[in-house]
Amino acid sequence: MATPTGQVRDPRALGSWRARYAAPPRNSYTSETKPFFLTSEFLVFVLYEMGLGIAATTSPSIDARLFWILTTVAASLYMLSRGVAKAGTRSRSHDPREDLDLGRNDR
Repeated sequence: MATPTGQVRDPRALGSWRARYAAPPRNSYTSETKPFFLTSEFLVFVLYEMGLGIAATTSPSIDARLFWILTTVAASLYMLSRGVAKAGTRSRSHDPREDLDLGRNDR
């Protein structure tokens, strides 16, 4: 924004203009993860389980024991992938442990 010739900008007026027309502060949540049912891992897990169920019912080489072993492995890997995705992210909920003052001095 250019100023006309001979006019000097007043920094205080600029600050009041910004305060008047600035957007209100947003409540930003820094959580990087989504609910489980919106993730691609969950979709892949459900499709895998459906395919495994269809294969187990139609193929004589996949018995019930192998089906449950493969299901357990897939569920464990899914839970591990969700744990890795949520590692290090802050929760939006209130944690009372954050309110404790464990002898720390704010000096």
